[in-house]
Amino acid sequence: MPDVSAAPRVSVIVPTHNRVHYLVPALDSVLAQTLPGVEIIVVDDGSTDGTEARVREYGDRVRYVRMAHQGAAVARNVGAEAARGEYVAWLDDDDEYRPHKLALQAEVLDTWPEVGFVYTEMSAFDDKGFADEWHLRRYHASAYKGVTYEDLFPQRYRLAETPLAPLIGVAGPSQWGDRYLYIGSIFDAYLHGTLVFTNSILFRRGLLARCGPQQPRFGLAHDYEFVLRLSRLAPAAFLDVPTYRLRYHPGQVSTSARPGGKLVTIRKQRDFLRVLKTFVRSNPAYCRAHRAELDRQLGRLHRAVAIPMLAYVPRTPHEARLYRRQARRHLRRAARLGVPDWKALLLSFVPRGVLDVAHRTVLGLRRRRATDVPTP
Repeated sequence: MPDVSAAPRVSVIVPTHNRVHYLVPALDSVLAQTLPGVEIIVVDDGSTDGTEARVREYGDRVRYVRMAHQGAAVARNVGAEAARGEYVAWLDDDDEYRPHKLALQAEVLDTWPEVGFVYTEMSAFDDKGFADEWHLRRYHASAYKGVTYEDLFPQRYRLAETPLAPLIGVAGPSQWGDRYLYIGSIFDAYLHGTLVFTNSILFRRGLLARCGPQQPRFGLAHDYEFVLRLSRLAPAAFLDVPTYRLRYHPGQVSTSARPGGKLVTIRKQRDFLRVLKTFVRSNPAYCRAHRAELDRQLGRLHRAVAIPMLAYVPRTPHEARLYRRQARRHLRRAARLGVPDWKALLLSFVPRGVLDVAHRTVLGLRRRRATDVPTP
C-alpha cells in the first residue's frame, strides 16, 4: 500500500472511459516524470473494456477509482476530491506528458507564489505520422490571431535567467533557455478567446475551495469554464515550452472530422455560448463596465453556432426546418449584437442544393482536418 502519511507534490487526475489501449501509454508518460512524489489517480468513468484489470497491474503506483458513467467533468471532480497533492494536473486518457512537464510547472508555482496556475505550449501527433512540436497557436488559432504573448502578459522572464534554467537544460534543446515564462492576469482576454490549452495546466489544489468544482452542464466547454474561474481568482503563468502531447484520432470526443462532426461543432459552440451567457447573467457589474466587448463576443458566438447549423446535412425534413430556424435566430441575435452576417442569413432561406454550393464558397465551410479546432 502507498504511504498515505506523505502528501505527494502533485496529483495527476486521469479520467477514462473505454480507452485502455491509449490509457497505458498515458499512464507510462506520468510514471516517467522527472519530478518525484507524483500521485496518479485514474477515475474510471464506467468503462467496460477491461480498464480496471489493466490499471490494477500498476499496483500501488496508480490509484484506481471507479464510478458510474457520468462524463469527464464529474470524473475530474471525483479525482479532485481524492487528490492529496499540493498541486493538481489533468491528463486525458488518450494523450501523454513529456517527461519534464510536472517538474517545470511545479518549479514555477514554487517560485512565484502569487500564480494560481501555469499552462504551457503543447505538441500534437497522430498514429499516421503527423507531428507538430509547437501546436498551441494553431490549436487556438482564432484566439491568437494578431495576439502576442507580450500583449497578454505584463511580466516575462527569459528561462535561462530563472530557477527553471537547470531543468530546461536537462529537459530540452539548449535553445529553450531563450524562450520565456510569462506571468499576469489573463481573465479579460480569456473571456473572449480560448487562450489556454486547459489540459496542460497545473494549479494549486488550495484554490478549489474558492473556485468550486467543474460544471457538467457546460458540456464540451466545462474545462474552459473552470479555468476561466481560476483565472479570475489568481494570476496565470504561461511556460513557452511544450510539455503536453495531444493525440489526434477519430475517436476524440470533440473532433469534428468524423461522421456527425458538424453536430459536434454545433454542440461545442453552443456550450461556449452558454458559458458566456451564464457569466453575463451572474456578473452584472463587470458586464456594465465591459458591455461593448461582451456584446460583440456574444454576437460572434451566436454566429459561430449558426454557421455549422447551415452546413449540417439534415437526416429528415423536420431536422432541416429545425436547424434553419435555429440558425436564423442565432444570426439575427448576432446582428443585433453588432456582428451581422447578411449573406449567411440570406442563404438560410435558399434551397438545400444551392446551400450545399454556398458552404464551399460564400460561407467558406470546407471540410476541416482533424487539426482544425474551432474556438470561440
